[in-house]
Amino acid sequence: MINKPTHPQVQHLIKTLILPFYHVKRDSPLPIGERRFENDAEHSWSLALLACALAPQISKALNVGKICQFAIVHDLVEVFADDTSNFAGPQGLDSKDEREKQALQKIEIDYAHFPWIVATIHEYERKEQEEARFVYALDKYLPVYFDYLDQSRLFRERKLTLAEYNKILESHRKKAQSHPVVAEYYEELRVLIDQHPEYFHQ
Repeated sequence: MINKPTHPQVQHLIKTLILPFYHVKRDSPLPIGERRFENDAEHSWSLALLACALAPQISKALNVGKICQFAIVHDLVEVFADDTSNFAGPQGLDSKDEREKQALQKIEIDYAHFPWIVATIHEYERKEQEEARFVYALDKYLPVYFDYLDQSRLFRERKLTLAEYNKILESHRKKAQSHPVVAEYYEELRVLIDQHPEYFHQ
């Protein structure tokens, strides 16, 4: 039997989860147009569009619908856990997993009338399906490409050298290996970045 959510429950979802997603700022400036930081809603949409456009050209076995679903929810816990930048200090990075675990528990309780949300987040986080690993890897590629397009202005402002950038992103680089084709793109991008040390603090 289908349990149709009430209209107040729909409004609650919009007001407390969907709209706040637009206000979770990422540590990633938009490299073209208005100079401002990207938000989670924009990031999730751009990841979904890129992933859905790319997937059929990589493998006919990839389920584009599932890929889109994973991309849409992949950062949703950040409404309550906030975004944690790869360049955050140890305190932020060390607390990330626990904050996101508590955020997911809150989503499970507060949005029980929309079980697809939590089920899809869990499915994505298990990384058992190729679609999940594909989205996970592409999520690592996209912000680094933003860095490249932006000619790393943010890191010059923060006085970060190319060597420091590469060191901080070591674990990030390993995560991009979660899907072999995305890993190829990621490595090509990192070669391009390494060719431009002038983009970083000297």
